[in-house]
Amino acid sequence: MTQNDRRKSTFPVEVLNATSAAGHTLAMGLLESRPLVQVMFLSRFLAGAALAGQARAHLDAIAVGAVAWFSAAVAVYIFNGVMDVAEDRGNGSRRPVASGRLPRSSAAVLTGGMATLALGAGAVAGIEVEVLVFLGLGFAYSGPPFPAKHQGVATSAVVTGLGLLTFLGGMGVAQGFSTAAIVFGLTMSSWMGLVGALAKDLTDVPGDTLAGRRTFAVRHGVDPVARYTAVLAVGVAATGLTAATLAAPILLPSMLVLTAAASRLARDCRSLTADSLGHPYRSFMVGQYGAIVALGISLVCRNTF
Repeated sequence: MTQNDRRKSTFPVEVLNATSAAGHTLAMGLLESRPLVQVMFLSRFLAGAALAGQARAHLDAIAVGAVAWFSAAVAVYIFNGVMDVAEDRGNGSRRPVASGRLPRSSAAVLTGGMATLALGAGAVAGIEVEVLVFLGLGFAYSGPPFPAKHQGVATSAVVTGLGLLTFLGGMGVAQGFSTAAIVFGLTMSSWMGLVGALAKDLTDVPGDTLAGRRTFAVRHGVDPVARYTAVLAVGVAATGLTAATLAAPILLPSMLVLTAAASRLARDCRSLTADSLGHPYRSFMVGQYGAIVALGISLVCRNTF
Protein backbone atom coordinates (compact mmCIF):
# COMPACT_ATOMS: atom_id res chain seq x y z
CA MET A 1 0.00 0.00 0.00
CA THR A 2 1.38 3.39 -0.97
CA GLN A 3 1.56 6.36 1.38
CA ASN A 4 -1.21 8.01 -0.62
CA ASP A 5 -3.38 4.90 -0.23
CA ARG A 6 -2.81 4.93 3.53
CA ARG A 7 -3.90 8.58 3.70
CA LYS A 8 -7.06 7.75 1.78
CA SER A 9 -7.87 4.82 4.07
CA THR A 10 -7.64 6.93 7.23
CA PHE A 11 -9.50 9.92 5.82
CA PRO A 12 -13.06 8.69 6.64
CA VAL A 13 -11.97 7.90 10.21
CA GLU A 14 -10.48 11.35 10.65
CA VAL A 15 -13.64 12.98 9.32
CA LEU A 16 -15.78 10.83 11.62
CA ASN A 17 -13.65 11.72 14.64
CA ALA A 18 -13.75 15.43 13.79
CA THR A 19 -17.53 15.30 13.32
CA SER A 20 -17.96 13.48 16.61
CA ALA A 21 -15.78 16.03 18.43
CA ALA A 22 -17.71 18.93 16.89
CA GLY A 23 -21.00 17.32 17.85
CA HIS A 24 -19.81 16.81 21.42
CA THR A 25 -18.69 20.44 21.67
CA LEU A 26 -22.01 21.68 20.32
CA ALA A 27 -23.96 19.44 22.71
CA MET A 28 -21.91 20.64 25.69
CA GLY A 29 -22.35 24.23 24.54
CA LEU A 30 -26.12 23.88 24.37
CA LEU A 31 -26.10 22.31 27.83
CA GLU A 32 -23.95 25.16 29.12
CA SER A 33 -26.44 27.66 27.72
CA ARG A 34 -29.13 26.19 30.04
CA PRO A 35 -31.79 24.67 27.77
CA LEU A 36 -34.70 25.71 30.00
CA VAL A 37 -33.54 29.33 29.79
CA GLN A 38 -33.19 29.08 26.01
CA VAL A 39 -36.73 27.75 25.69
CA MET A 40 -37.85 30.73 27.73
CA PHE A 41 -36.04 33.27 25.53
CA LEU A 42 -37.44 31.67 22.39
CA SER A 43 -40.92 31.69 23.92
CA ARG A 44 -40.63 35.40 24.72
CA PHE A 45 -39.54 36.12 21.17
CA LEU A 46 -42.46 34.18 19.70
CA ALA A 47 -44.86 35.80 22.17
CA GLY A 48 -43.76 39.24 20.97
CA ALA A 49 -44.34 38.16 17.37
CA ALA A 50 -47.72 36.57 18.12
CA LEU A 51 -49.00 39.62 19.99
CA ALA A 52 -47.79 42.08 17.36
CA GLY A 53 -50.92 41.51 15.31
CA GLN A 54 -49.43 40.64 11.92
CA ALA A 55 -47.68 37.33 12.60
CA ARG A 56 -49.49 35.30 9.93
CA ALA A 57 -48.22 37.57 7.18
CA HIS A 58 -44.58 37.17 8.21
CA LEU A 59 -44.13 33.51 9.14
CA ASP A 60 -40.90 33.13 7.13
CA ALA A 61 -39.30 36.13 8.81
CA ILE A 62 -40.44 34.90 12.22
CA ALA A 63 -38.85 31.48 11.61
CA VAL A 64 -35.51 33.00 10.56
CA GLY A 65 -35.71 35.52 13.38
CA ALA A 66 -36.28 32.71 15.88
CA VAL A 67 -33.05 31.06 14.67
CA ALA A 68 -31.26 34.38 15.08
CA TRP A 69 -32.58 34.96 18.58
CA PHE A 70 -31.93 31.42 19.76
CA SER A 71 -28.35 31.62 18.46
CA ALA A 72 -27.79 35.00 20.12
CA ALA A 73 -29.12 33.80 23.47
CA VAL A 74 -26.98 30.65 23.31
CA ALA A 75 -23.91 32.76 22.53
CA VAL A 76 -24.60 35.07 25.46
CA TYR A 77 -25.04 32.24 27.94
CA ILE A 78 -22.00 30.25 26.79
CA PHE A 79 -19.94 33.43 27.07
CA ASN A 80 -21.33 33.90 30.57
CA GLY A 81 -20.21 30.37 31.44
CA VAL A 82 -16.70 31.09 30.15
CA MET A 83 -16.46 34.24 32.26
CA ASP A 84 -18.15 32.78 35.38
CA VAL A 85 -15.92 29.76 36.02
CA ALA A 86 -14.72 30.92 39.46
CA GLU A 87 -18.14 31.72 40.90
CA ASP A 88 -19.81 28.72 39.21
CA ARG A 89 -17.29 26.38 40.80
CA GLY A 90 -17.72 28.18 44.11
CA ASN A 91 -21.47 27.61 43.88
CA GLY A 92 -21.00 23.92 43.06
CA SER A 93 -22.20 24.19 39.45
CA ARG A 94 -21.99 21.04 37.33
CA ARG A 95 -22.38 22.83 34.01
CA PRO A 96 -19.90 21.78 31.29
CA VAL A 97 -17.45 24.71 31.47
CA ALA A 98 -17.28 24.81 35.27
CA SER A 99 -16.91 21.02 35.47
CA GLY A 100 -14.24 20.90 32.76
CA ARG A 101 -16.28 18.86 30.28
CA LEU A 102 -16.18 21.79 27.85
CA PRO A 103 -12.79 23.56 27.61
CA ARG A 104 -13.01 27.32 27.83
CA SER A 105 -11.18 27.66 24.49
CA SER A 106 -13.79 25.47 22.74
CA ALA A 107 -16.60 27.38 24.44
CA ALA A 108 -15.12 30.68 23.26
CA VAL A 109 -14.98 29.45 19.65
CA LEU A 110 -18.55 28.21 19.89
CA THR A 111 -19.64 31.58 21.28
CA GLY A 112 -18.17 33.33 18.26
CA GLY A 113 -19.81 30.89 15.85
CA MET A 114 -23.25 31.27 17.42
CA ALA A 115 -22.93 35.06 17.50
CA THR A 116 -22.00 35.09 13.80
CA LEU A 117 -24.97 32.88 12.96
CA ALA A 118 -27.23 35.16 15.00
CA LEU A 119 -26.08 38.28 13.17
CA GLY A 120 -26.42 36.63 9.76
CA ALA A 121 -29.91 35.28 10.41
CA GLY A 122 -30.87 38.56 12.07
CA ALA A 123 -29.87 40.47 8.94
CA VAL A 124 -32.05 38.18 6.80
CA ALA A 125 -34.99 38.65 9.19
CA GLY A 126 -34.51 42.42 9.39
CA ILE A 127 -33.65 42.54 13.11
CA GLU A 128 -29.86 42.82 12.92
CA VAL A 129 -29.84 45.92 15.14
CA GLU A 130 -31.84 44.20 17.88
CA VAL A 131 -29.58 41.14 17.69
CA LEU A 132 -26.44 43.27 17.84
CA VAL A 133 -27.66 45.21 20.88
CA PHE A 134 -28.71 41.95 22.55
CA LEU A 135 -25.23 40.51 22.04
CA GLY A 136 -23.71 43.75 23.29
CA LEU A 137 -25.76 43.64 26.48
CA GLY A 138 -24.78 40.00 26.98
CA PHE A 139 -21.11 40.95 26.67
CA ALA A 140 -21.61 43.89 29.04
CA TYR A 141 -23.13 41.55 31.62
CA SER A 142 -20.12 39.22 31.80
CA GLY A 143 -17.23 40.80 29.93
CA PRO A 144 -14.33 43.02 31.00
CA PRO A 145 -13.40 45.58 32.10
CA PHE A 146 -16.54 46.33 34.19
CA PRO A 147 -18.93 43.37 34.10
CA ALA A 148 -22.47 44.38 35.01
CA LYS A 149 -22.83 41.11 36.95
CA HIS A 150 -20.60 42.53 39.69
CA GLN A 151 -23.21 45.10 40.78
CA GLY A 152 -26.82 44.49 41.72
CA VAL A 153 -28.32 47.53 39.97
CA ALA A 154 -26.38 46.90 36.77
CA THR A 155 -27.39 43.24 36.79
CA SER A 156 -31.09 44.09 37.05
CA ALA A 157 -30.81 46.72 34.33
CA VAL A 158 -29.06 44.41 31.86
CA VAL A 159 -31.39 41.46 32.54
CA THR A 160 -34.42 43.72 32.04
CA GLY A 161 -32.88 45.03 28.82
CA LEU A 162 -32.32 41.51 27.48
CA GLY A 163 -35.97 40.74 28.12
CA LEU A 164 -37.25 43.90 26.46
CA LEU A 165 -35.05 43.37 23.40
CA THR A 166 -36.39 39.84 23.04
CA PHE A 167 -39.99 41.03 22.88
CA LEU A 168 -38.99 43.90 20.57
CA GLY A 169 -37.21 41.43 18.30
CA GLY A 170 -40.37 39.35 18.07
CA MET A 171 -42.46 42.41 17.28
CA GLY A 172 -39.83 43.50 14.76
CA VAL A 173 -40.03 40.35 12.62
CA ALA A 174 -43.83 40.53 12.71
CA GLN A 175 -43.62 44.19 11.69
CA GLY A 176 -46.25 45.40 14.11
CA PHE A 177 -47.08 46.14 17.71
CA SER A 178 -50.06 46.15 20.01
CA THR A 179 -50.99 47.27 23.49
CA ALA A 180 -51.00 43.64 24.60
CA ALA A 181 -47.47 43.11 23.28
CA ILE A 182 -46.21 46.19 25.11
CA VAL A 183 -47.92 45.27 28.40
CA PHE A 184 -46.74 41.67 28.26
CA GLY A 185 -43.19 42.65 27.27
CA LEU A 186 -42.82 45.25 30.00
CA THR A 187 -44.35 43.02 32.68
CA MET A 188 -42.32 39.91 31.88
CA SER A 189 -39.09 41.89 31.42
CA SER A 190 -39.65 43.47 34.83
CA TRP A 191 -40.31 40.00 36.22
CA MET A 192 -36.89 38.99 34.87
CA GLY A 193 -34.87 41.99 35.99
CA LEU A 194 -36.57 42.95 39.25
CA VAL A 195 -37.54 39.51 40.53
CA GLY A 196 -35.55 36.77 38.81
CA ALA A 197 -32.17 38.48 39.07
CA LEU A 198 -32.59 38.95 42.82
CA ALA A 199 -34.04 35.49 43.43
CA LYS A 200 -31.09 33.90 41.59
CA ASP A 201 -28.60 35.83 43.74
CA LEU A 202 -30.05 34.28 46.89
CA THR A 203 -28.62 30.92 45.86
CA ASP A 204 -25.22 32.19 44.70
CA VAL A 205 -23.80 34.10 47.66
CA PRO A 206 -20.78 31.79 48.31
CA GLY A 207 -19.55 31.83 44.71
CA ASP A 208 -20.36 35.49 44.18
CA THR A 209 -18.43 36.44 47.31
CA LEU A 210 -15.47 34.36 46.17
CA ALA A 211 -15.49 36.10 42.77
CA GLY A 212 -15.74 39.59 44.28
CA ARG A 213 -19.24 40.28 43.01
CA ARG A 214 -21.21 42.94 44.89
CA THR A 215 -24.73 41.66 44.37
CA PHE A 216 -27.57 42.80 46.62
CA ALA A 217 -27.45 39.48 48.50
CA VAL A 218 -23.70 39.75 49.07
CA ARG A 219 -23.89 43.38 50.21
CA HIS A 220 -27.04 43.31 52.33
CA GLY A 221 -27.57 39.67 53.27
CA VAL A 222 -30.03 37.02 52.18
CA ASP A 223 -32.98 37.83 54.46
CA PRO A 224 -33.36 41.56 53.59
CA VAL A 225 -33.00 40.85 49.88
CA ALA A 226 -35.54 38.01 50.12
CA ARG A 227 -38.08 40.40 51.66
CA TYR A 228 -37.37 42.98 48.96
CA THR A 229 -37.74 40.32 46.24
CA ALA A 230 -41.13 39.29 47.65
CA VAL A 231 -42.40 42.88 47.53
CA LEU A 232 -41.14 43.37 43.97
CA ALA A 233 -42.72 40.10 42.79
CA VAL A 234 -46.13 41.04 44.13
CA GLY A 235 -45.76 44.57 42.78
CA VAL A 236 -44.81 43.48 39.26
CA ALA A 237 -47.62 40.91 39.10
CA ALA A 238 -50.22 43.33 40.46
CA THR A 239 -49.16 46.01 37.97
CA GLY A 240 -49.36 43.55 35.09
CA LEU A 241 -52.77 42.32 36.21
CA THR A 242 -54.08 45.89 36.46
CA ALA A 243 -52.73 46.83 33.02
CA ALA A 244 -54.22 43.69 31.47
CA THR A 245 -57.61 44.39 33.04
CA LEU A 246 -57.66 47.96 31.76
CA ALA A 247 -56.01 47.65 28.35
CA ALA A 248 -55.28 44.05 27.26
CA PRO A 249 -57.87 41.46 28.36
CA ILE A 250 -56.17 38.74 26.30
CA LEU A 251 -53.42 38.79 28.94
CA LEU A 252 -55.67 38.25 31.97
CA PRO A 253 -55.04 34.48 32.27
CA SER A 254 -51.28 35.04 32.02
CA MET A 255 -51.31 37.77 34.63
CA LEU A 256 -53.44 35.68 36.98
CA VAL A 257 -50.90 32.86 36.71
CA LEU A 258 -48.08 35.35 37.35
CA THR A 259 -49.94 36.71 40.39
CA ALA A 260 -50.27 33.19 41.80
CA ALA A 261 -46.55 32.59 41.24
CA ALA A 262 -45.72 35.90 42.91
CA SER A 263 -47.78 34.92 45.94
CA ARG A 264 -45.96 31.61 46.16
CA LEU A 265 -42.59 33.34 45.75
CA ALA A 266 -43.48 35.74 48.57
CA ARG A 267 -44.29 32.79 50.82
CA ASP A 268 -41.00 31.15 49.86
CA CYS A 269 -39.12 34.32 50.79
CA ARG A 270 -40.81 34.57 54.18
CA SER A 271 -39.79 31.04 55.18
CA LEU A 272 -36.24 30.78 53.85
CA THR A 273 -33.84 28.24 55.31
CA ALA A 274 -30.41 27.06 54.22
CA ASP A 275 -32.11 24.20 52.36
CA SER A 276 -34.76 26.33 50.64
CA LEU A 277 -32.70 29.18 49.17
CA GLY A 278 -33.54 27.99 45.66
CA HIS A 279 -37.31 27.98 46.20
CA PRO A 280 -37.92 31.66 45.29
CA TYR A 281 -36.05 31.23 42.00
CA ARG A 282 -38.02 28.08 41.28
CA SER A 283 -41.26 30.00 41.82
CA PHE A 284 -39.93 32.74 39.54
CA MET A 285 -39.29 30.22 36.77
CA VAL A 286 -42.71 28.61 37.24
CA GLY A 287 -44.24 32.08 36.91
CA GLN A 288 -42.39 32.68 33.64
CA TYR A 289 -43.39 29.39 32.06
CA GLY A 290 -46.92 29.52 33.42
CA ALA A 291 -47.52 33.00 32.01
CA ILE A 292 -46.21 32.00 28.57
CA VAL A 293 -48.27 28.79 28.48
CA ALA A 294 -51.38 30.68 29.56
CA LEU A 295 -50.76 33.23 26.82
CA GLY A 296 -50.41 30.48 24.23
CA ILE A 297 -53.71 28.91 25.30
CA SER A 298 -55.42 32.32 25.19
CA LEU A 299 -54.15 33.02 21.68
CA VAL A 300 -55.22 29.59 20.42
CA CYS A 301 -58.69 30.03 21.91
CA ARG A 302 -59.03 33.52 20.44
CA ASN A 303 -58.11 32.29 16.97
CA THR A 304 -60.22 29.13 17.17
CA PHE A 305 -63.53 30.23 18.69
